[in-house]
This record gives sequence, structure tokens and C-alpha cells, in this order.
Amino acid sequence: MLKPMLWLGFFSFVLSHPVLAEPCPPSAPTQSAQVRYVIDADTLVLNNGERVRLLGIDAPELGRDGQPDEPYAREGKKWLEGLLREHDHRVLLQYGQERKDRYGRSLAYLFLPDGTNLQRALLSDGWVMQVHVAPNLEFAECLAQFERQAEQQAKRIWSQNEYSPGLLSTEIPDSARGAAVVHGQVVRVGQSAEFVWINLEGGVALQIRRSDLPRFDSLSFDQIEGKTLRVRGWLIRENARHHQIRIRVEHPLAIQLI
Repeated sequence: MLKPMLWLGFFSFVLSHPVLAEPCPPSAPTQSAQVRYVIDADTLVLNNGERVRLLGIDAPELGRDGQPDEPYAREGKKWLEGLLREHDHRVLLQYGQERKDRYGRSLAYLFLPDGTNLQRALLSDGWVMQVHVAPNLEFAECLAQFERQAEQQAKRIWSQNEYSPGLLSTEIPDSARGAAVVHGQVVRVGQSAEFVWINLEGGVALQIRRSDLPRFDSLSFDQIEGKTLRVRGWLIRENARHHQIRIRVEHPLAIQLI
């Protein structure tokens, strides 16, 4: 039996060394599930056949139809498979406010049984980049710091020029598709009934809904012309009057003055 003084010392150690809470914990009720297989580092399939797209992140694409994998796409998939294997493929899902995407996939934040936020883990190790699509923005601020650290350390995708500093707005290749990081000089700021438009050199237009403007109160739109912005989002190709590529911006973390 431990002597009273030894017990006292033990409790003193515990109290002086608190267990650190897992960052970015669930903010709403979760549902338990088991993963059948991983498609890539941002999409997986559950045992019940449900396809789940992980909210708030975007992974490099695996090659299809003879095209090569994007850098770190296959390695990121294998890393996620290994992490899930360690936990018997068991996860907890917190579905997004918008629960389905246009492809019919469920949209969710995932957690391991030990409380690990799966999106946070992928961002911390540099396998994915953060993206922001309203209304599913619950963890935007919390996750941003972990991506920032990964980029500062040039981990995985952040060792690639197309991510850091990103694609130059005047030199976006025709082959560029999906989510991307783009930087360029602002040549025009305009407004329409529904949107604020920020035009970059090279025919790239950033589109912000007027209804989202309260989130952007720290950005002075009348003072950014001539300055260089770095933005992330999906490249939407179109042949409009003032642009050929449109990027929707739905959160201030997606846009940065540099």
C-alpha cells in the first residue's frame, strides 16, 4: 500500500500536469460509424455504403484516365488509411449544417474515438489544405492555425510551389482544376446587386456575396486596388466580360493581403 505522502505526491503531479484537451473538439452531437475504405485524403466510404466528404479541407487528386497523381495524393490516402486502422476504422461524425453536396455525398467533420479531429490531423501533417464553403464553417478559425504551422514548416503539399506561394494569377495553366491557391495583383474592385467582385491580373475574379460581407469587416475593399492578394478556392472557368476564372470567397480566412 502506498504511504499517504506518496499518494499526496502522486495527486500533486497529476494536478500540475493536466491532460491537454484535443484541439477543435465536436461542437454538436456526433454519430458513431465504421469506415469501409478510403477514396482519398478527403473522402471515404462507411460500412453502410454512405460516402462522406470531409468538410473544411481539400486533398490532392489521385490520377485518373492515365493522368498522374497530384503531389502527395497517394501518400496522404495511405496515411489516412493507417490512422484509421489504428482505431479499428471507427469514427464519430458531426454532420455539417448543409448535410449533402451536389454529388449526394454526406458532408461531415470526423473524429477518432480518442477525440482527435481528423481534419485537424490531416492539416497538421500537411496532407491537405483548408477550404471554406458556407454554411459549413464551424471549425474554420480553429483549423486555420494548424494549416499555418504546416505551411511554415513546408510540410508535404506546402513544399510545392502550387500551394506555397500558390499559382500566379497571370500564369494559371489550362490543366489547373479544382481547389487552388492563387496570388496576384488587384486591378479592379466592383459591385453588382448580389456580389462584390475583386479582379486580379490575368482574368481572375474573386466573388463575394453581399450577404457574406459582415464576415469581411476587416477587409477594406476600397483600399486594396493595386495590392497583392493570396486566395484559395475552387477555380470556375468561364468566358465572362471581365474574367476567365472565377473563385467564390466565402470566409475571410480564404483571402490574404501579401
